[in-house]
Amino acid sequence: MINSKEKVLVTIQLSGGNDYLNCIVPWENPIYRDSRKNIKINDEEIIPLDNKLGLNPGMGIMKKFYDEGNLAIIHGVGYPTPNRSHFRSMDIWHTAEPNKVGSKGWLGQAIKDLDPDGENVVTAVNFSEYLPRALVAPGVPVTSVGDIDNYGLFTSIEDDNKKTKALETFKRFYTPQKPLKLSRDFTHP
Repeated sequence: MINSKEKVLVTIQLSGGNDYLNCIVPWENPIYRDSRKNIKINDEEIIPLDNKLGLNPGMGIMKKFYDEGNLAIIHGVGYPTPNRSHFRSMDIWHTAEPNKVGSKGWLGQAIKDLDPDGENVVTAVNFSEYLPRALVAPGVPVTSVGDIDNYGLFTSIEDDNKKTKALETFKRFYTPQKPLKLSRDFTHP
């Protein structure tokens, strides 16, 4: 059981295409409105965070975390002298090494600092069938869960209905999506 004073970092990696400006929407910015006429999120769909930013309508649960002070949004994360290579950018994202090809993941290194002897096999838990490069580091154990039905999550929940609902929520969160039919014109103006 996690002590309420302990800090927990949850990192969600969305591999694949992500349109940041349609996730964290600068809805009051006229440049957003003018530059994205065909792909912008309409005002009535946006979940407002404040008078400048809002969330994509599919990110409703994140609003609750934001309101509770359990979610931070960090803008403009990058690295010096980007070369616009997707593959190099992914390597930098996973290793935090902008000047060389890294061999250790940034999360793996952080876990090594937290548990130098690798004694706690659940310091890091990965919900995926593959281990992201960000978690890779020598001597760092990472528990990977490929099938959530066969993993002992929520053992403290005794009510079967609540446990089922929690597991279903986790499954939806970590199940790869089927290709979506696009309902908007995604060409740039």
